Amino acid sequence: MGPKAVTALNPVEMRLTGGMLALNRLIMTFQSKRMPVAGLAVGRDGGGMRATIVLDCPPETARRYAALLAGLEDVERIEVPEETLEVVLLKTDGGGWRESAAGVGIAAHDGATIVASGDPERIETWLGSLEVEDIVRLGPVARPGDGG
Repeated sequence: MGPKAVTALNPVEMRLTGGMLALNRLIMTFQSKRMPVAGLAVGRDGGGMRATIVLDCPPETARRYAALLAGLEDVERIEVPEETLEVVLLKTDGGGWRESAAGVGIAAHDGATIVASGDPERIETWLGSLEVEDIVRLGPVARPGDGG
């Protein structure tokens, strides 16, 4: 038995043209190529449709999948970002959330709802240390190198 391959969650950020038909073709490509998609977030902004795919595979494999996806007719731009960020909205009655967030390197801001963001693994560790009353996890999102 050989050494086990190291996998990690690797985001791929892309901008699509063609609306819902483009999204449908993208999902069909995931299925036909048996891509290890761990998550998909899609949104629309002033420039069209943006999709963030989170692949559960080694970084080099994620780059190969990104190259394959770049060849799709609906893909306007694609990038494998250096940094992944998770955003969480939560409500807690427990104290100490601010100190514990700072202790694991998470930016957290309070108000009626606490808004926290940081590395997905650190977010997971931090949330495990709290008594959370209510939570909305937006999931991992990519941080494109050009800031947009």
